[in-house]
Amino acid sequence: MENYLLSNTIAPKTALGIDDLILRNTAIFARPVTENETQAYNDVTALPRVVVTRPPKQELLAADMVPYDCHTNCATQEANDTTGSSRHVFGWMVLGEDLILHSVVKMGSQWLCLTPQTVELSSRFDFIPDPLIEWRDADDGVSLVACRQGKELPEFLRKDPEHHIRMYNELLRLVASGVSVVEARDIVSSTLGKPWLVGDKLPLPEAKPNE
Repeated sequence: MENYLLSNTIAPKTALGIDDLILRNTAIFARPVTENETQAYNDVTALPRVVVTRPPKQELLAADMVPYDCHTNCATQEANDTTGSSRHVFGWMVLGEDLILHSVVKMGSQWLCLTPQTVELSSRFDFIPDPLIEWRDADDGVSLVACRQGKELPEFLRKDPEHHIRMYNELLRLVASGVSVVEARDIVSSTLGKPWLVGDKLPLPEAKPNE
């Protein structure tokens, strides 16, 4: 599909550094579990999945798509597509047993991820469209928060929250001992027996969608 990506003139051209991303994401993954998260996980995993394709990174960057800013990237594509063929879809990227709040674009029969990655990842992944996601004004009156059936959503839905809490505590212990954040992440991932793709390997949104 030639020239299907439209220049992103909305998203800020900034992103967090790798250490900040890793620490931010792992801290969010390690938050205490709630009944709302457990219910949402069970509900969402029962929904149908689709396969999403990632266009080449250089193609996305050439269209000014921003890493870790999936909501704005997709909102911009939909807004700028005068043909109406691009539809912004909210849902969940499947990462092992966990789910990540994510935005993609549906163009005809194609499902596309428009968020560039800073490392090489698979060009295809499973995604769960979630028609019950809506965005509401946050308490600060400026940003938006994702909600589902009237309840605020976390950015991740976890099958085993206690495992992520143990991993986060071990990462903090390693960093406090002098290990770099990136190396600590890799050590924890390799020693605790479960893939842990965070920081530069995670397409985490940094901005909320535009109204």
